[in-house]
Formats: sequence, structure tokens, C-alpha cells
Amino acid sequence: MQYILRIAKIFIILLIAVIICQLAIYIYVDLPLTTNFYSSIPKEMVQIRQRQHGIKTVTGNRWIHLGWIADPDNEEYIIEIETEGSIWKKIGTSQFGSFLYRGTGGTFRVVKINKKTKVQAIVGYAKAFSTEKHSPIYRPVIASNYRPLFKPQQYGNYINDHTVFKDKQGNYHCVGITSKTDGNPDAEVYFAVSTSKKFPPENMMKEEKPIADVGDLAWAPHVIQHNSIYHMFWSPHRLHHMTSHDGIHWENHSVIMDAPFNKFFRDCMILQVAHNQWLMYVTARSTFFSQIDVYQSFNLVEWQYIRTALSSGWGSERNSPFASMESPFVVEYDNGYYLSFTYNNGTLFIHGLLLLFKVWPDVESYNDTLVVYSDNPYDFGIYRGKKRTKNLIAHLHAHAPEWIYVPQKNQWYITTCGWKWVATLTHGEVAIAPVKWQMAQ
Repeated sequence: MQYILRIAKIFIILLIAVIICQLAIYIYVDLPLTTNFYSSIPKEMVQIRQRQHGIKTVTGNRWIHLGWIADPDNEEYIIEIETEGSIWKKIGTSQFGSFLYRGTGGTFRVVKINKKTKVQAIVGYAKAFSTEKHSPIYRPVIASNYRPLFKPQQYGNYINDHTVFKDKQGNYHCVGITSKTDGNPDAEVYFAVSTSKKFPPENMMKEEKPIADVGDLAWAPHVIQHNSIYHMFWSPHRLHHMTSHDGIHWENHSVIMDAPFNKFFRDCMILQVAHNQWLMYVTARSTFFSQIDVYQSFNLVEWQYIRTALSSGWGSERNSPFASMESPFVVEYDNGYYLSFTYNNGTLFIHGLLLLFKVWPDVESYNDTLVVYSDNPYDFGIYRGKKRTKNLIAHLHAHAPEWIYVPQKNQWYITTCGWKWVATLTHGEVAIAPVKWQMAQ
């Protein structure tokens, strides 16, 4: 009996030690980071922007999204739809500038209520109707082996998270994380650049001079073109921004979001969903669970958090203190939306400590990319593990992939990359493979 009690005491002591270590690392990594809802919009400009933009709509297969500039510190919102007899019917509430409606549509209005005075006012009206387009579900399949695409020789030793785009001259660019180490995240302070006339090229892409050396960490770039201007965004923990007129020469660097809504903001990816409407998907973490957040912009410079695109709950395998749902990327394909994320970083504190010593216990998990489906780009549900997530439709062998569609070939491609000391699919290079979309149901 005494032996059992002694074992029980040892177990309790070890359990308490693990809990203390887990809490300690959460505190350690959380303390330097700040959060702020207003993100890249100065607080004094929120009401002005709210009046300027009014209500914006995006429509899809039996869904309508209403978007606006929100002031959640001072306001709450009621969403209404006009019924017969011009009677307004309440259909929901929101804390942020986002409401996803399921149905045919009609005329909507958003009513704001001042939290202190309870005075009500109209944010705006919008008339919108959903579509009736059938949205079959597909499963992306990597169709052949990866082949090398780009490996820096002069300015770095590897490529990690990256972006691929075509410049004004019609040449393709691959821009990505690098350093002259074998994978030290604290040394990643500029981006390697490569170019090719065709994509993918017959041989490797040509290395160019690096960009974005601004005295801060430079992780996970993403480039989008709008009205002949190229916009480059990157992180972590804050949102950097540069512009270019040709996609080659970059200028006007600024930090447009110094404090995001949730901590461990990184790996941004931008998707245009309507005229002058963009969504930005980022890695994030709630109190414990990992998630992918969505920010909304009507001009590509001012962003506000609006919701969580994909949350995780009990049954999810990984919830690192640093967040585990990395490198989100959303693809629209045949009226459906596919969110991929690399599911990295174990839950326990020991994984974070081992990372400091460049030890990755399960190296194949470094290439663990999951794909979930949704009929809209705003809500991909809750991830509850690989066996309990109904909209999980693919498990791909890739790390931090980009999805590229080449219209001249009518072909989709996926890439993989990674630190030299842990990646198993590559040896420091970005590699590429074709993707086929197979009907899932």
C-alpha cells in the first residue's frame, strides 16, 4: 500500500511539474506580445471609415456576407432583414464587422448600439441575393514527385515560407524566407528572390538580389496585385507592407498593423473575394487552442479582425504555445473554398525547448499539411482531429505550400520547402509538383 502511495505521489509531483513548465512557457512567449482590435485603423478614424464604407456584401451558393468597419469597444451590432410590409426582422448580432447569412437574401441593415448610452443608429443598408450554383467537393491530390524549383546560393542556404507571383514584365517570382544558417528563425531578416520566364521552368529559377531587409524579422511573404500596384505583406507578430509598380522594385515600407487581435499572428495570405474586398488569413492562437484568423480590408491597407476562419477544439492533436496551424492558404475552386494549413509544433512545452536545440521528434510531421473544405471563404468550422473533422478532405505531404494556377497550362501546382535541418522532402530548395482535383462526392 505504501509503495502505491509513493508511486502516486511521484506521479502527482511530475504532473504538477509538467503543468508548471507548460504555464511557464505560455507566460514566457506571451509576455512580449501585444494585441489590439483596431489593428491598422487608428481608433480615431474608425467612425469615419464606418461612414465611408457602409455595408459591403459578398455572395455565394445560398450565403451572403455583410462586412463593415466595427467599433467593438463602444458598439454592438444587430443585423436585420426587411420582410413584407417593410417590417425589419432581427436575424443576428455581431461584435465585429462581419455577419454570414444563410438564405436567399433581400434588403439588410446593420444597426449599431452604443454600449454606454444605448442610443441606436444605422451603420448602413445593403441589398443582396445569394446564388444557386452547385458546389461539388473535390479532393486535391499531388500528381507526381516534387522537383526542385529554387535554392538560393549567394544570399541564403534554404527557402521556407514563400510566395509566387508574376511581375509586370510577365516573369514569375518566387520570394521566400531565408538566412545563411541551416534554419534559425531569429536570423531570417530578409527574403530571397528568384525569377523565371516560364512557370514552372525547365530548370531552376534564377537567384536575384534579396529584398525587405528593414531591421525586423521577415517571415512568410505574400504578394497580391491590384490596380497595377503590387502589395507585399509579411510578419510575424506585426504586419509589414511594401508596394511596387512593377513587382520588381519595392518601396514605401511601413508597419501597417503593430498589434493584431490575437497573439502569434504570422503567415498571412490574402484572398480577394469581391470588388475592393479582401480577406487575410493568418496563424493565431486563442487562450489554448490553435486557430486561423480572418482580417478584412476594403483598401488593402486598413485591416480589421472579423472572425476565426478555422478554430480547433478537444480532439485536435497539436496546440503549441506558438500556435500550430501554420501557413494558411485558401484556394477557390469550382465555387468551393479549400483551406490548407501545415499542422506543426506539438502541444507540450518540451517541443518548444527542443526546437531551440534543433530537435524535431517526429520529422514527418513537419510535412503534415491538411486541407478543409467550405462553401464560403469565411467559416471553415472546427478542427477536432483527423478522424472527427467532417470537412477534412485531404492530407498532403508538404510544408508551407503555395498553390499556383498557371492558366496557359490549365494546371494547378503545389510547392513544399523548409529548414535544412528538419525538412525531409527538400534539401533547402523550394520544390514543386502538379495537383489534380478529384471529385470527393
